[in-house]
Amino acid sequence: MDERWRTRVTLHIDDEGRIGPFAARSHRVVPVARHVLARPAIDAAAGALRGLPEGRVELIEPADGEVRRVLHPEADRRARGRGARRAPRRPAPETIVEQAAGRSFALDADGFWQIHPAAADLLDGAVAELLDGVVDPAAAHLDLYGGVGLFSATLARLGARRITTVESSPRATRHAAENLRDLGVQAVTARVDRFLKAREADLADVAGGAVVLDPPRSGAGRAVVEDVVGLGPAAIAYVACDPVALARDLATFRVQGYEPRRMRAFDLFPHSHHLETVALLTR
Repeated sequence: MDERWRTRVTLHIDDEGRIGPFAARSHRVVPVARHVLARPAIDAAAGALRGLPEGRVELIEPADGEVRRVLHPEADRRARGRGARRAPRRPAPETIVEQAAGRSFALDADGFWQIHPAAADLLDGAVAELLDGVVDPAAAHLDLYGGVGLFSATLARLGARRITTVESSPRATRHAAENLRDLGVQAVTARVDRFLKAREADLADVAGGAVVLDPPRSGAGRAVVEDVVGLGPAAIAYVACDPVALARDLATFRVQGYEPRRMRAFDLFPHSHHLETVALLTR
């Protein structure tokens, strides 16, 4: 696996103009000569940064190989903290395109996408492998914390015809709707916990269907797990980036009658303690 794997890097600029990552467990900027885990183009772009205002800067290398720079000045953050009327209007983020599972996915330049260039394809394949033969075309299916639609496309490839993807970011949801237009996926902007509570009566057809959960690092949490279980899906594919949060949620699933049947773990973040896991749960 390529040791220079990071396609996304966030650096910070302090009030003296120093640029670099934060020191561990602090907000102290540490200027560095090289970013040894970053893709070469990202490393070169970082080395060329000069004269930036205090704040942070994101460097992104999407599928086309051209590095984008997204600046987040500290002055803008402070203005937003003083009230929306004083906050400067930011231009709409640039749209970039990533490739995975034989499809193109448009997203904001500073939107979420897997950091390792091989990760999206690998996770798509893992979810497809675990759900192969489980997806009932007659049932309804959910892609929760769906982002710009990667796993909705996975479900469609497995035969799902009635798919709803739920994501709290309005811009990500709009991208998902466009990315999945040919698949007829319904893209909903909502927090997952609120969606499950508000739409419970409309989700009866998820019984017998599949649910993909790809929550943030903190995990899905007890309330979401219990609400998902209450829908009675035939199978749940849980994509986790933190083993501790996954273990906590799996314990809740077990109490509710769903057991992990298969699990696969991937070292997608070399030289770090992070581990990506995909688990299949059924009753």
